[in-house]
Formats: sequence, structure tokens, C-alpha cells
Amino acid sequence: MREHHRKAAERMVDLWRDREELLAIIVGGSVAKGTARASSDVDVYMVMTDQEFEARRRVQDLFYYNPDICDYEGGYIDGKIIPYSFVVQAEQRGSEPTRASFIGSEVFFSRIPDLQALVDRIPVYPEANRERNMRDFYAQVLLYGRYFAKQAIDQDNEFMLRHAVSQLVLFASRMLLAYNRVLFPCHKSLMAATAGATQKPDGYMDATDQLLREPNKERIDAFLTMISGYQEWGITYDQAVSLFVENNEWSWLEQEPAIQDR
Repeated sequence: MREHHRKAAERMVDLWRDREELLAIIVGGSVAKGTARASSDVDVYMVMTDQEFEARRRVQDLFYYNPDICDYEGGYIDGKIIPYSFVVQAEQRGSEPTRASFIGSEVFFSRIPDLQALVDRIPVYPEANRERNMRDFYAQVLLYGRYFAKQAIDQDNEFMLRHAVSQLVLFASRMLLAYNRVLFPCHKSLMAATAGATQKPDGYMDATDQLLREPNKERIDAFLTMISGYQEWGITYDQAVSLFVENNEWSWLEQEPAIQDR
């Protein structure tokens, strides 16, 4: 962690340490991962009491931003307000982006015993999900590549084509991250994470870039051949259709519909 980032985090602790509603401050993001630029912001999780968290949640006040703490150009502190139960559940069943957000995280202030040890257990690849993830992601690849993208081209549907191709790349890349046991960080960092994965088809990143920039049937077919031939993913196309329906169209049966489907 660069010294000016550390000093900014320490000033934030000084600003908040006497507030009884604050339980902990955890510094994460690029600053904690060691990938920050000199001008990078400082990302934090602010762990609040349950009462404080619920009060803020009722008025949608769960985001923290302070540009005045940092004394370097372009710097600011921003972060999320969470309860302690969020940290516990992140370790037990957190999504991959949530787990990845804790990589390298450092507890700068805490009233919670052994919080750093708990935080250190969060950014671990969820091995129990790996085989199912690769199977489910491959179903997405097959449907978006073999069906939706090509239908979009035939129907001259630009929106569906762009959506299908982005989903094809997303899930193919997520398959490879799972294969490498690398956490999916977020959409913004997907390509960087995939580029860093050691086990992937030769030429994968170039093929991905070409497909995203100028999608056509030939590139889609070549991309599908590359992914399908890399290893045996364990399902047929007919099984992929069933999995796609369950995961995309019927997921509301077991949980609230995803926001894009409400």
C-alpha cells in the first residue's frame, strides 16, 4: 500500500473512531491488492451496528464518499456501509465479486475481535461451486453462441446481437476463471482477470477482442469451437437448453427475480 493511501485511511479512522455506531473500517480495492495507481481512490467497507445499518438502509444511505480526507491529486475515499453479519455471510456464501472485493483487505480499525482473520477467509475460491459453475456457464455459452447470436444476425437485431455476444464472452471467460480457480472480480475487471489465468486456449484473448468488436457467424463458430474443444465440459446441447431455461427463465421459482426480469 502506498504511503499516501495509508495516511488517508488512517485519517479516516481518526475521523470516525469515536463514533459508537462504527464497528470497523476495512480497506480493500486496488489499494489493498497492490494494483493501485498513485491517484487511485481508497475503497473501504464501513462496518456499522445493526441499528445504524438498518436506519441507513431505510433511507438508502449505504454509500460513503469523502474527497477531503485525501491530500493527493484526484484522491478520495468511498465505500459501502455494511453490518457485521455481511462479513460473516461473505465468508460463508458470498458471491465471487464480493469475495474478490476482499482480496488483500486490511482491517484498519475494529471493535470486533479477530476480524482480520475472518476477512482473510473471504477471498477464497468456492470449490464446492466449481463443477456446477462450469457446467452452467457452458450452457450459457452454447445457447448465446449457437442460438441467440446467430438469430440476431439473421434478424438484423443489433441489440440482441450485442447482448448475446457480450454474454457469450462473459460466460466463456467465467468458465475459464472457474477452471483456473480464479474469482470473478466484476465485469470491469473480467478481461484482465481472464488474461491473467494461466490455463486457457491459445489465442483466446485475441479471439475475444475480435468477436466483441466485429461479431459475425464465422467468428462465433470459431469461438465456440475453441471453447468446446479446450476440454470436456460434461453436457450435451439438449442438456444445455434445459439448464438455460432453469437458470434464466425459471429462476424466479426459487428466489426473487433478477432485477432485469422484474
